[in-house]
Amino acid sequence: MTNEVAMNPRQLLVLVVAAAVLGGLACWSMRSGRNAPPADIGKPVLPGLDLARVARVDVAKPGADIAVVQGADGWVVTNLFNYPADVGKLRANLLKLHDLRVADVSRNAAAVSGDVARVELRDAGGRVLADLRLGAPYKRGGGGERDQWRGPSGRHVAPAGSRQAWVVKETLDEFDGDAKSWADTQILAVPGADIESVEMAAPTGSVVALVRTNGSLQIAGLSTNEEFETSKSYGIESALSYLNFSGVADPALPDVQTGLATPAVYRVRLKNGDAYAARIGATATNSTDRYARFSAELAAPGTNATQKAEYEKRKAELDQKLGRWTYLIPSYTAENMTHTRAGLVKPKAPATNEVASVTTTNAPAASP
Repeated sequence: MTNEVAMNPRQLLVLVVAAAVLGGLACWSMRSGRNAPPADIGKPVLPGLDLARVARVDVAKPGADIAVVQGADGWVVTNLFNYPADVGKLRANLLKLHDLRVADVSRNAAAVSGDVARVELRDAGGRVLADLRLGAPYKRGGGGERDQWRGPSGRHVAPAGSRQAWVVKETLDEFDGDAKSWADTQILAVPGADIESVEMAAPTGSVVALVRTNGSLQIAGLSTNEEFETSKSYGIESALSYLNFSGVADPALPDVQTGLATPAVYRVRLKNGDAYAARIGATATNSTDRYARFSAELAAPGTNATQKAEYEKRKAELDQKLGRWTYLIPSYTAENMTHTRAGLVKPKAPATNEVASVTTTNAPAASP
């Protein structure tokens, strides 16, 4: 009598998925024109990596080291003055490392030597959990004229200290960015259509006010021979719609240096009663970006518990993003928030007087 081992559906599913992964990697390797040893195909690049234990990510590159660290206030980018990291981006980047599988064996020793990126993961006690070199991009094909126009189809990688280099299908571009790429660069997202009024105050004290009238922003107090330069209206009302920073300024910089001791001020009030303010300072050294700080005042919440909880959540999020930081923003964004009245008003074109002609062809002759 033969002994048969019963296999439950879950075990069968695991085997099917594993076979599919190995088969896919083998096919990819065959198409690349290489014959990698079967034992290496599908092998985890970082076996045993426990992402739950990761408390620090270091990316070392020539002139651009990055450190993302988990602390008492959550994950921060230390090279960005401890600005909060984008946890979604961080999680996605770590999952890519965790899921890396060998697709081929590299026969290019120089691809992971010299000035390459090196990613190191550590736990809260400083113990190294993973140490990986990220080498040159890998392009499938023989390197002919047609291949040079193709984008990378993978990357050369090697565990630190290992003589063996592999090719993986992922390009891992996320680890090639700067410190800013590990943060959420969006400061605010205020829909322009929700703005009820705008006020722009220059450092000299002059103020220009705009109020939404019949659906569009109009300058208050125009004389009979003036009109609004409406082509600039969209830039003014959308200045906070997709507001992203170019950089984060050193918190130690004094206001005199950043120009925020005597800033231009841009204020908007929304239809729901919320208000936002931007203080625009000087142009940063060796840059076209401007220093800026932002603040918000939320309308009082409703009386029920849900409305109060939502209010507290929004307030905490805004305080974290706006309360502590001086940002660098693009010059064109700053220009949309620092208009003067002279730049928004133009002389009204004179009305043309048309005299209606009277047809007298069939008119009766005048009496003598």
